[in-house]
Amino acid sequence: MTMHKSTQHWYIFLLQLNPSRILALDIRRPTPSAACCRGRCDLCKPKAMARWDEILSLPVQNPPKLEFSSSDLVWSKVEGWRNNMDRVALIPFARVDDFVKGEAVNEDCPTRFHVEARRRRPQEGPFKVKIDGILEYILYWCSFGPDDHRKGGIIRPSRTTFSPKKTPAGRPNTKRGCTCHFIVKRLIAEPSVALIIYNHDKHIDKKGSPCHGPQDQMAVGTRAMFAPYISEDLRLRVHSLLYVGVPVETIMQRHNESVEKQGGPYNRDDLLTHRYVRRQERSIRRFNYEFDEDDAASLSMWIDAHQNFVFFYEEFSENQPVTIGIQTEWQLQQMIRFGNRSLLAADSRFGMNKLKYPVHTLLVFDSNNKAIPVAWIISPRLVGADSYRWMRALYNRIQAKDPAWKLAGFIIDDPLVDVLAIRDVFQCSVLVSLWRIRHAWHKNLVKRCSNRETQIQICKRLGQAVSEVCKGHGAIDLFHDLMDDFVDSADFLEYFKAIWYPRIGCWTTALRTLPLAGQETSAAIEFYHNQLKTRLLNENDSSVYHRVDWLVDKLAKRVHSYFWLDEYPGKEDFSRYSKNEWISGLTCWRKALEISDTDVILEGQCARVLDERESDKVYTVLNPGSEFAICDCSFSQVGNLCEHILKAMMICHTKGSADKSISLHQYKEAFLKILNCPPHDCLIRDHAVSLAVFMQMELNCNNRFDKDDMLDDEVERQSRFALSPSPDGGASEDQTAWEQRLTQRISRIDGRRGRPGFSSSMLHLQNCGKQGKMGCHFEGGSDHLQTTNASTSGRL
Repeated sequence: MTMHKSTQHWYIFLLQLNPSRILALDIRRPTPSAACCRGRCDLCKPKAMARWDEILSLPVQNPPKLEFSSSDLVWSKVEGWRNNMDRVALIPFARVDDFVKGEAVNEDCPTRFHVEARRRRPQEGPFKVKIDGILEYILYWCSFGPDDHRKGGIIRPSRTTFSPKKTPAGRPNTKRGCTCHFIVKRLIAEPSVALIIYNHDKHIDKKGSPCHGPQDQMAVGTRAMFAPYISEDLRLRVHSLLYVGVPVETIMQRHNESVEKQGGPYNRDDLLTHRYVRRQERSIRRFNYEFDEDDAASLSMWIDAHQNFVFFYEEFSENQPVTIGIQTEWQLQQMIRFGNRSLLAADSRFGMNKLKYPVHTLLVFDSNNKAIPVAWIISPRLVGADSYRWMRALYNRIQAKDPAWKLAGFIIDDPLVDVLAIRDVFQCSVLVSLWRIRHAWHKNLVKRCSNRETQIQICKRLGQAVSEVCKGHGAIDLFHDLMDDFVDSADFLEYFKAIWYPRIGCWTTALRTLPLAGQETSAAIEFYHNQLKTRLLNENDSSVYHRVDWLVDKLAKRVHSYFWLDEYPGKEDFSRYSKNEWISGLTCWRKALEISDTDVILEGQCARVLDERESDKVYTVLNPGSEFAICDCSFSQVGNLCEHILKAMMICHTKGSADKSISLHQYKEAFLKILNCPPHDCLIRDHAVSLAVFMQMELNCNNRFDKDDMLDDEVERQSRFALSPSPDGGASEDQTAWEQRLTQRISRIDGRRGRPGFSSSMLHLQNCGKQGKMGCHFEGGSDHLQTTNASTSGRL
């Protein structure tokens, strides 16, 4: 028996007056599962509160996967309404989409979930906050249900207008009465947490029989065996190919050939139709980024329509300009994949002279040490609270996907970047790259100074000045002397004084205080910079460069498609449609590694490098062995660091005719400074001994030293004197000998500079030497050396 709410309250009132009389009445006490009160009356509230206390006491689960399903979660049984037991779990609300995608990728029954119902309420309102209050309610249902359009199936009264078509196509034909669904609730008590109620997890109809997928016998040979829609990977591939100009017919021809090669369709992606690709091409062609004549209004409308592309946005105001952070789902995946325990680099101030606002790019490096853009930030400035806010938003987005994600180092190319904000947000060390100033100096020196001998002398002086500053032996006076000694090169000196003299102070400070990134990293950043210039600044109408809505639309769609295709293994199948924007391939460092040593001839102050493709063509490199060398190839004449300069530098370093690179010098200095700062705790010191020996063995593994060098007595003697200062405060003879042997062995890792992670190792060791009391621990070998402050952590 179920009572009305007013009857229940009257019953309570009578019970308080005369309990014995009321108990004699034929009225049953209402249960908390009564649909009339929903647990809100005085009798039902205690049980409802106990239910929510049990739910909120559950742990919030965050599987370390990009996408996860119900099998990756631990489900709990909690009493629900009508005395039923609900199957519940708590996950971060930011990862609801990851759960929906992961649950759809089911090998036994592939499907897709759609939002069947949604209700929202404002997070802040005049209502009283309740423990069971809901901010958002979302009902996700399998796309093969809930209606059943099969013969004899049940259709909800609100869907009776459906009429079967002669040619079955589109979503309605996929309805087969599937009852699989789950509910997501965002609680007022915990807005960052999502409660998932998943009571119906079987893909069956109301009769209890499989209604789609391989288990449904009636679906064999039909599209109901597969998911109702194509996957996100195929959709991104189709869109990328259309954005770069590949025709619809070519896309379908290559797709059909791949399906025939594998012997027929095996999943939903194999059933890609010409009609779908044609519709996507038409929508791309008809789309117009200019929603409004006013740039600010148009930008706001574009962001509302593409919220999945934007991770940070601050509108125009009187006090601050606009700041936009763009990152697609694919870029987020690449940042998590290649950025974890690795390096993140910045290409700052792109388009300062042409675009309304410059573009700042964050880059990661793939397995071939090639730069991949993982975020674009459009903002007129890089310092202050503006950069901190978008960095924090980006970091929080990554942590929501992978809480174990951690950055090893951040490379900047502009000393005005907010280094303190980077260290505070990413909790990592910071390096500086010289590629930007080297590119600008080289380009303008070739352009403004025609005398070849003067070019060589200026390049040498610039290289020596930068080297001395990085080693801590020089300051801004070196550049003053350079300008006094080359007064005859008036054109170049005028440019240097106007553009770089005001910045020399901050650059020298950065070079003295921050570790220097290696040449391979700088070559990868420069290669990306040239790619972005070719792919972005190629419009016939230059007036669009002054609109921000055009900039964000082209970056998020067309430019993003080019970089996605760079990582696509089947790109060569569409090479006949390649343009200048398709430029890709190896970086200059990788090209230099492919040049044979016999093709390089050193002749005094120059080096000659033979062209592998044209044997009769020879390139001349002046001032070889230095990063500030000059090559007569067309690529180097515009300021780029070419493979001929890098190869000549490698040969000079191998033969000892040039000093080692600055980054390697700082790497050695960091090691020696660690030896001079032994830890005071005996346990930490013993641990450091074992780690130091392990590091030595890692550095020597490729050189195959004699077994006599690794005798136990020698290792014990080296470790004891390496971490024990002499009584008079100076270094003992054994310690000095150990340092010399260690220096010689560290120098042999020069050939490993091209390996990923070398710069991250160097930056951590450099910071070790500058901090004083240090301890160190290793993750993944010597290429991923991490350092921690022993005085603060108390352990290694």
